[in-house]
Amino acid sequence: MTPPAAFSAPTVPLTMSELLRLDPLAKVEVAHRSATDQPVQGVDLANSFARLRRVPPHTLVVLSDEADSGGWSLATSLHLAWERAAAGVVISSRSLSASGSLLAERLDITLLVAERDPVDLALALAAQVSAPGSARALRIARCAEQLADQTAIRGIIAVLARELDPLPVALVAGSTLLAGRAAAVADKPGTQLVKVPVTTATGHLFAELVTRIPAGAGDSGTVESLLALGRTPILAAWAQGRLQQAGRVELERVSFRMLREAAAAPAVLDLPLATGLTEPASWPGELGWQLDGINRAIWLTRSTPTAPPADGEQDEMTQLVHSLWHTVLPNWPLAPDEDGWVSWSTGSTDRPAAMRRAARSLSDLLSRHGLVAGIGGAHPGARGLVRSREEARLTARVATTLAAGSIEWFDQIGVRAALGWLPIHSLEGVAQLCLTDLLAAKDRRALISTVLAVLDNGGSLSVAAGTLGVHRNTVLARLARARELGLTFDQPQVRLAVHTLCFALDTAWGHAAMEPDRTPPGRRELMR
Repeated sequence: MTPPAAFSAPTVPLTMSELLRLDPLAKVEVAHRSATDQPVQGVDLANSFARLRRVPPHTLVVLSDEADSGGWSLATSLHLAWERAAAGVVISSRSLSASGSLLAERLDITLLVAERDPVDLALALAAQVSAPGSARALRIARCAEQLADQTAIRGIIAVLARELDPLPVALVAGSTLLAGRAAAVADKPGTQLVKVPVTTATGHLFAELVTRIPAGAGDSGTVESLLALGRTPILAAWAQGRLQQAGRVELERVSFRMLREAAAAPAVLDLPLATGLTEPASWPGELGWQLDGINRAIWLTRSTPTAPPADGEQDEMTQLVHSLWHTVLPNWPLAPDEDGWVSWSTGSTDRPAAMRRAARSLSDLLSRHGLVAGIGGAHPGARGLVRSREEARLTARVATTLAAGSIEWFDQIGVRAALGWLPIHSLEGVAQLCLTDLLAAKDRRALISTVLAVLDNGGSLSVAAGTLGVHRNTVLARLARARELGLTFDQPQVRLAVHTLCFALDTAWGHAAMEPDRTPPGRRELMR
């Protein structure tokens, strides 16, 4: 069996940093710590200057009780230890002085203050230094015990960072820093990257624990073993977080559905969210929802709602929208609602300015994730919220005819709201059958856009040319070609149908331009 990495190099000496993390040095006072993390290759109980002059380099010197008597001088001891390149000096509190601490700082030599009997302390340290593998195993066990108490990812990273200090520790997914210090992934000369994959039970790579150690460091196996200890706690914390969020999302979904049903029931009309006729419901308050006052809803949906999402796809999208939403508007509620997500603003009066600020902050988020939004009118109470939600949802359907990131207001679209409910892709399928010649032409998009612009502007060729940014003669030429290809738009009995088809094709092609590989489903539906 291959031994663990921590025990693969038992002869690598312990460093001063490692000793300071283990008893008995973990409980001593550090008067000064050297900037250099020196290896400790031996321990010497010194009781005379002559013995100090003979200690080998990288020795941890423990001054005996005799250091407090006779002509002993801490300054002389520190000078001798520095000349012998000692790893550090341990003294009793009786020997410590302000000048001694200052001198240790000037010499940059580690100075520790211990209350324990020097003989017992030296023996305990000698046992650790002579068996570095056992000492490291003890360190790993102690770290595992601390990690077992952590339930959050940031707490787990904090334990690892404290254990590996001064090494930076981070949890990364690809190039994204999830937690920890960015210095762990930054390329720095003279260092090497140590990383431990964190995989799920199905073998999927969730993230990596990374740190940077000095190039050629002998205890890299210990560092890797310590990082590996964090894998299971991180996965447990991640799964717990996902479970809690999924539970919260489902609770919000059900609660908002109950809110809509309560508002629609004649028996509870004008009641402030009653479960019966006497007792008010408590779940809106438990969720942090405010419903009393003037409510204005905002409804989010996909910019291309062409088909029902696949199994699990909507849940994954809900998790994503929840996470992103709370980074932008952490104090606004958000509940999954049918094929979208609803939020709202509540105040003693209508606050369109607050909604405008929210819309501005959301625009980039919506655009990056292929979403649009509709904003309903302002209405009082819980029933008003449900009405505002209906208006917002209707408006969001209109926004789906525009580009991703679009946000429309119900107060502004008026009867154009009807366009949001047109079966765009079914109409596209009708056009595929009725306008075969025109849709086979290479310039079909320019012809449809031109006919649509002319009809939108009441037949004015000049205004249509201005809208399209082309010459009036170009408009005339395109209209003539559209007639040749079978698009008759100047007969009153077919004008409405032609106008509707042109709108549907222009909208569908606009979505297709954003998604080049999407096949129009309307035609498939008609060909079945």
